[in-house]
Amino acid sequence: MIEATLHDQKLTTRDLLQRQVISAKKFPFVASAPLAASVSPTSWLRRQTTREKLVWSNRGDSATVCGIGAASTVEADPGMPAATVFDECRRILDGDPQLNFYGGFAFRRDRPIATGPWQSFGTAKFWLPRATYDGSVMRVVVLNAADRDTSIDFLQKLHWNVEIPPSRIPPATQRRDLPELGDWERSIEKSLELFQQEVLEKIVLARKATFEFAETLCPVALSERLAAATHACYQFCFQFDGRNAFLGATPECLFKRNGRELTSEVVAGTRRRDVDVQVDRRLAEELLASTKDQLEHDIVRKSIRQRLHAHVESLQVDSQASILKLAKKQHLFSRVSGRLRANVNDGCLIERLHPTPAVGGYPTENALAEIDRLEPFDRGWYAGPVGYIGSNDAEFAVAIRSGLVGGRQLSLYSGAGIVPGSTAQLEWEEIEHKIGDFLDIIQHAG
Repeated sequence: MIEATLHDQKLTTRDLLQRQVISAKKFPFVASAPLAASVSPTSWLRRQTTREKLVWSNRGDSATVCGIGAASTVEADPGMPAATVFDECRRILDGDPQLNFYGGFAFRRDRPIATGPWQSFGTAKFWLPRATYDGSVMRVVVLNAADRDTSIDFLQKLHWNVEIPPSRIPPATQRRDLPELGDWERSIEKSLELFQQEVLEKIVLARKATFEFAETLCPVALSERLAAATHACYQFCFQFDGRNAFLGATPECLFKRNGRELTSEVVAGTRRRDVDVQVDRRLAEELLASTKDQLEHDIVRKSIRQRLHAHVESLQVDSQASILKLAKKQHLFSRVSGRLRANVNDGCLIERLHPTPAVGGYPTENALAEIDRLEPFDRGWYAGPVGYIGSNDAEFAVAIRSGLVGGRQLSLYSGAGIVPGSTAQLEWEEIEHKIGDFLDIIQHAG
């Protein structure tokens, strides 16, 4: 027995995992083992050559999960109920609490994605990674007995060499803004007219800044840099096809559900941070005192109450906003918590809560129609719900402060809440602050 134990300690991670896979009797099965030489999850991920790659971490101090390969994928057609996606994922999970599907929904689920790089993401896509690593333990999924050989073959093709070069971001060579400043000013003027006509109370308009780089951009390397520059954010990177990846660092939780317990939040109203403590405090006080920002925040808070009212047994929403401080930005913030009625599922929550007025506007249908008319690009997954689906829980963030990587190109997306009193120049500058974490990385690239 002692000899067997000593032998096991000498086995590599791959061999330990392979032995578990071969001996599996009950499915789905999760083989697990510590990585022989501990490396960071994203460094390990950069070393792999699989088409599908995942980075996910919840907001706060939770471990970063990196995933590779796809044991199973669930996709949705335009207009398909969100509940259908959740039901199919959970059918495959079969109650195993160790497994999660990761992915997201497009900003608009009611129509096909336009042509271009967003097409590989589709209306909704979730996948169960074949293998995950969180900095301590590596896990490999075997769905059924017929899947055993696929899992073993997958293990043989992984890179186990821990000699991993440092991440590198090539220098940027060009930037293009869509819309340009003149068109942006005209969109704000039109929005202000719609407020006067009582068509809208609020609209969120987005901009896209596209950068060209001297070399192919590594999405995981960019995600590593972004995580190091941000805190109190969800970190995500989804690469489905080996070419395009969607990544970001978002402060905004759409909802978190465990059983019937629900939490959500309102994040709307923004100021920059400052290294000078006195200036930073003054900016926060200015934000709390701003009629324009409080109006923007109250519209979102009111909408969440209205949308959840019929679906909860109890609901608590902060009556006064506090300040959420990030690395370079600070926001008005209100907590939301409640207990769901027994028949309310995650699909219902997606359809009731998304899009919130924080990313769309109010009234919702009018705002979406004007976004279609005023924004000169397809949002794709920008500002859509991204997260994970577990057997009896789920957590989704709102994919703001995000970018789409494809080859040597990076398109950054961010938006501004437009309400009566907004000015085009200040909203343009606010978006520059919101993409500031990406801009700092680009500025110091090369």
